[in-house]
Amino acid sequence: MFEAEYSIPYAGIGPDGAMKLPVLLDILQDMADRDAHRMSMTVADLLPKGLSWVLRQYRVVVDRYPGYESMLRVKTWHEPRRNLHSIRTFEVRDASGPVASAWTSWILIDTVRGRPLRLDRHATEVYTKEACPVEGEAPSLPVVRDFAYDTFFSVRRWDLDRNAHVNNAVYFSWAIEAVSDDIAAVFEPVGVEAEYLKPVEKNGEVRVRTAPFPADEEGRTFFHSIVGPDGEAKAAFVTRWRARQ
Repeated sequence: MFEAEYSIPYAGIGPDGAMKLPVLLDILQDMADRDAHRMSMTVADLLPKGLSWVLRQYRVVVDRYPGYESMLRVKTWHEPRRNLHSIRTFEVRDASGPVASAWTSWILIDTVRGRPLRLDRHATEVYTKEACPVEGEAPSLPVVRDFAYDTFFSVRRWDLDRNAHVNNAVYFSWAIEAVSDDIAAVFEPVGVEAEYLKPVEKNGEVRVRTAPFPADEEGRTFFHSIVGPDGEAKAAFVTRWRARQ
C-alpha cells in the first residue's frame, strides 16, 4: 500500500468553493503513477520495451467535496487478477473523514500489436511482491440504444497522454459536461462508472450521446456513450448525481 498527502490547489476549486471532480481524478492518476514508479512499472518505464498500460474500467464514488487547501490523505494498492487485469483501488480522506474511493482495472498491452499481455511475464519483482487483495468487481454498465441528445467536444492536443491517447480523466469531463446546466446547478456528481472500449488518438470532434434514467429519491442518473471522430464508440459512462448540500 502506498500513501501520500495532497493539498487542493486554488485552480482546483469551483464557483461553490469546493474541489472539482477532475482535480480528484488527477490526484488519483498521480498516485497510481507514483506507486508504479517505485515498481519500475510506469508508462515511461514500459514504452521503451514496447509495452504500456491501458485503462479498461473505472468506478469512483464521492462522499463529499472538500474546500480550498484541504489536505487529502490518499491510499492506493493493487492486485493482479486472472493474470490479465491489474486492479488498483484508492481511498481518499481528510481531517473530517472519507472523501472518495475508486476502483480501476488496467491491462498491459503490446503497443505494436495492441494485444493484452500476461502480467507474470512482464511485471517486476516489486509489483508482484507488493500485491494486496482488492475488494469489488468490475462495474456492469447497461446497454442503451435510445438517446435524448448529443453534445460535441473538440479533442485538443493537450488532452493527449504519454500513449498519445486522450487521457482518461478527459472522458470524465466530457460525460459530466454533457449534463445540462439546469441539472448541474441543482445536483453534483457523486458516482461515475466507466468502461473504456477504444482509445481516442487524434484531433477531431467527439460526440457524447446522453440518455437520462428515471429520477429517484437519491438524485439523477445518466448514461453516456462517447463516440470518437471516426464514428466508433470509445467509452460508456454512467454518472450519478445527488442534490447539492
